[in-house]
Order: sequence, then structure tokens, then C-alpha cells
Amino acid sequence: MRIALDYRPALVNREGIGRYTRELVRALVELGHGPELGLFGWTLAPRRASRAELGIRGAGAHYSRLRFPSRWFPRFAALTGRGAEDFCGGAELWHHTQPSLLPVRKAREVSTIFDCIYTRDNGFLSRAAAASMTASARRQIERSRLVLVPSEFVKDELVLAFGIDPEQVVVTLLGCDHALREPALPRARDAGETILTVARVDRRKNHVRMLRAFEIVVRARRAARWIVAGPAGHGSEDFEQALAGSPARANVEWLRYVPEGELGALHARAGLFWFTSLDEGFGLPPLEAMARGLPTISATRGSLPEVLGAGALLLDPEDVEALARETLELFSDGGRAGELARRGRARAAQLTWQACAAQTWEAYARALGEES
Repeated sequence: MRIALDYRPALVNREGIGRYTRELVRALVELGHGPELGLFGWTLAPRRASRAELGIRGAGAHYSRLRFPSRWFPRFAALTGRGAEDFCGGAELWHHTQPSLLPVRKAREVSTIFDCIYTRDNGFLSRAAAASMTASARRQIERSRLVLVPSEFVKDELVLAFGIDPEQVVVTLLGCDHALREPALPRARDAGETILTVARVDRRKNHVRMLRAFEIVVRARRAARWIVAGPAGHGSEDFEQALAGSPARANVEWLRYVPEGELGALHARAGLFWFTSLDEGFGLPPLEAMARGLPTISATRGSLPEVLGAGALLLDPEDVEALARETLELFSDGGRAGELARRGRARAAQLTWQACAAQTWEAYARALGEES
């Protein structure tokens, strides 16, 4: 098979979509498919991922990289009579790894859709953004022979929201073993009562309720600290205002930017991980924490129960008192915290990028094997 992928997210995106594209291609290369891959990297944005992170050196893949404005490419393709696949060695199948679709000439198409959060009027996005994202997902579905999703939860949501045939949707659970690529750092001496949350600060991620729970924790354990790592997103002003007036604000450290290479050091500073999101299509941050041995408290919403399984303590994300109570119990009971950490490592070990890549390659074969 000859497969071409939109590789732009791998080069310039530092969030989940970029991680997915980088690690999927890296794993496909590790499985021996490098010479069968074409990687389209035309974008004006500067590359933000190092060559070591990409992991494609010497892979034999056809890597096409040009500093060229993405918004101009459709016009350029129309003028030249070529599709995106033609600029990275040609392909039988094109994989759209993001909603910003590129023109394809002859290749069959598959797409990855990460969630359906934008299809519900939940206040997590502006109405304009939600409408735009819904329209983009619809275009992906219309153009794709198969749609890849990261969880059974998203598959069910996609079927309900868009009426897509369930047979057209393939679940490829993501991996988290990238978290173990670098040597583990020793836990900091004062990590025991330090909580870490890694997530964009927006309404969906539930930071205001976590802050209220943390205030209860601080009243009982004055030395407790909470590190919040993530940029401001939609509705972040709610958290900013709550934090400004919080009696626990001196115990909260908000890091708006943490380089990806420093995430392991950040995990080593903490003794507990919070991720009580109100909705998720997958949930990489808690898995990364679990892989690195952090006892993790997460939520009973979205894909999180499916993805995290017994590896995390799952709570109603709106129950502030329960989050505070369970946190204080884990601080007090080292044996229970250790058992939760052990279960977290075991669950994280089950989710690898090579398994994701193998399932994805099977989907490629299926997409090419079906008749029009």
C-alpha cells in the first residue's frame, strides 16, 4: 500500500492532535511501513517539533516540507491539476489527520475525528466555533471511506450526531507509551501533597470546581499545593476570577506554558494528578500521568471511564466535596495511593502507539479493499 498523511499537525501542533500525528507516524515507521508513507508538511508555520520527536529520520518515508501558506494550497492544487498526495510521492490512500482538509486528486480518503463535543450546546465553545467544527466534521465524513476515532464513546457520539453507518467508523485507541521515552525522574521530596493538572484552562476542563475542592483541601492540609499547567482557553476568565478571589490562591501555581520536554519534570514535582473534565473524546493527560506513576483522580464523563478503566479513581466531576474528600484520604493513606498508582501504570501499559498504528494500518487496508 502507498499511504499519504497530512503531517502538518505533527510539525506545528503541541496539543493532542499534534501528538497523535507524530506518534502514529513514528509507530508506523517502527512497524516497517516507512517506505510506504508519504508525509505532507506544507505550512508557513515554523516547525515546533524536533527531528528526534518526529522519529522519521532514515525511515524511507517521502517527507515533503515547504514553507507555504496552507490557505493558498487549494488554489495552487487547482491551478496545477494535482492533489496533496501528488506532492509527497503519490498514494492510493490519503489520511486527513485534522479538520482542515486538503484537496486530494485520486486517492481514497480516511479521516480522524477526535470528538463530537462541538455538536452539543454545552457552553464549552462559542456558537460560531461549534458551528464551524460541526461543518468541518460533516465534510470529513462525506469525503471519507472510513472515519477513525479514538474511543468507542466517540464512535457512538458520531453515529448519533451525524447518522453515519457504524460500519464506517473504526476505533483506534491511542497510546501513551511516549511518556516513558525519557528516563523517569525521581519524585521531588515535597511532592507528597502537591496536585498536578495538565489541561487547557477552559470551561470544559472544570478548573473552577477543582479550585473549590482544593480550597477544602488547603483548609485541612495547609501545605498542599496545586500546579495548573495549561494555556488559557474559551471561558478561562471564569477560573482567573475565581482564583483571584480564592483563599487558596497562594497555594496555586498556574503555568500557562510548559514545553513538552519538561512535562516529565513536572510530573516528578507532584504526588497526585487531577483531571475531572466534563467531557473528553479520549484523555491523554491522565494516561501520561498514570504511565509515570502518579495516582490519578478523573471523571465519570465522556470517554474517560472507557480509556482510564480501573487505573484511575473516577468521580462525578461536579461533586466538589467528593474530590476534596478522596484527595485527603489519598494524602493520608500511602498504601491506597500506591495501589492506585500501580493500577494506573498497569492500565497505561495496555495502550501503546504500535497497537494504535497496527489498527490504523488494518483500517487503511480495509478502506482500499472496499469497492466503490
